[in-house]
Amino acid sequence: MEKERNSNIELLRIIAMILIVAHHFAIHSGFSFPTTGLPLNKLWIQLIRLGGKIGVDIFVLISGYFLIKAKNIKISKILKFWLQVFTYSIIIYIIFVLSGVTIFNIKDFIHTCFPITYQHWWFASTYFVLYLISPFLNKLFNSLDKKTYQKLIILGIVCWCIIPTFTSSSFQSNSLIWFIYLYALAGYIRIYWDKIKISGGKCICLAILMTFLTYLWCVCFDLLGLKFPTLTRFCYMFYEMQTLPIVIISLFWLLGCLNINIKYNKLINLLGAATFGVYLISDESYIRHFIWIDLFKNASFSNSMYLIPYSLAVIFGVYIICTIIEILRIYILEKHYIKIVEKISNYLKKLIDKFFALKIFQKL
Repeated sequence: MEKERNSNIELLRIIAMILIVAHHFAIHSGFSFPTTGLPLNKLWIQLIRLGGKIGVDIFVLISGYFLIKAKNIKISKILKFWLQVFTYSIIIYIIFVLSGVTIFNIKDFIHTCFPITYQHWWFASTYFVLYLISPFLNKLFNSLDKKTYQKLIILGIVCWCIIPTFTSSSFQSNSLIWFIYLYALAGYIRIYWDKIKISGGKCICLAILMTFLTYLWCVCFDLLGLKFPTLTRFCYMFYEMQTLPIVIISLFWLLGCLNINIKYNKLINLLGAATFGVYLISDESYIRHFIWIDLFKNASFSNSMYLIPYSLAVIFGVYIICTIIEILRIYILEKHYIKIVEKISNYLKKLIDKFFALKIFQKL
């Protein structure tokens, strides 16, 4: 039986996913605001836009923290992950084809059948590769002494965090390299900081304070942009997942939730287990356009005095509905095929072991 997950970390997953859904509300709705002033609605959209990349970094940090001690990956988890992504990809595509929203195309269908290969969801594809290589990363990171590990962390933060923050250059980086770095960072916390007691409440307060300061930077350049329009391009300078403020905020959230004591809560764990499904549903390309543009018509509220309460209702409504759908998938589909997945994974493991036991590999 799987060990019960910590409810404090599951709560963090829920918070991270709500931040991501809010971010998608802000960037995918097509909002348009006047450039001659600074309306409250624009300030609100800029605020909720900030949370998306924080949520992404939090999810990867959580994985790095808990996977760094794992010796091997579980084939059953790989299959479960792939089947979850495939299920949503194929079902959503079929629904939109049958409803006449999109026309069947053999190329689109092939891409739909291999969503991870064709990066139907960028996060899912990147995370899938990260999990596949995690045993090798673990051997590497666990073999480093503390000082060498610290040098690696500092080098990574300079190359892939500080330089991108202040130059807007990716500096030979991509989403996978960034995920590997976050994995290493969380692994260092697990290996060397695990016994250090930090006030969880203070860490969360610092995360909120840092969020406010990052948002304040955006507002300041909004104001400067009223006189000097070219300066508005610096508004979102610290909003990307590789920027220093976002990393610091995400780390404080992780450390805060690791050091708060929440008793096991079945509801929190259930909601936490459904968070990845919420992402797959709400950010699927067909669904994304449908919910933010066609269904809720968010852009029509750009200048409405009701935008803030409306956005909160839509964000939590989408989150709750997607959570219900994911829980139904788990209990209607996954619960019934999980035994088959376990059998297949055991068979594949034996097959792989036999393959690498061949004489040809022993001679290499």
